[in-house]
Amino acid sequence: MYTLLLSLLLLVTPPLHENLPAQDADKALIVLVNTAEWCPVCQKNGARVEKELLSELEQDERYLVLVNDLSSEETKASSQEKLSAGGLANFGAENNGTGSIYILHPETKKVLKKISVRKSTEKIRAALAEAATMI
Repeated sequence: MYTLLLSLLLLVTPPLHENLPAQDADKALIVLVNTAEWCPVCQKNGARVEKELLSELEQDERYLVLVNDLSSEETKASSQEKLSAGGLANFGAENNGTGSIYILHPETKKVLKKISVRKSTEKIRAALAEAATMI
């Protein structure tokens, strides 16, 4: 359910980087969430992560939030388009674990931190803060 709602939100909402000036979009820390409807970790933690974290980050110009929905071939293709637009065309091939949040460098696109959505919101925030010091 969470994945479906998040996917619908992403379809009707312009990506965050389209709302930022060009120079700021390149400086936004990338927060990429791998999710799937069939993933038990995603089902159990998705609503909490969306409510307590992602909705807030989407409003913060310091972050670019992307969702890689691995539920089906159709959602994978749709997600791949968004990843490609964000400069992450090959990301999913090597980083395909569901229930994971990847925090990436805005310029190099290298993974700075990886954390499970099952971790507490506080631990995820701490990982974000630590990754922010690495750019």
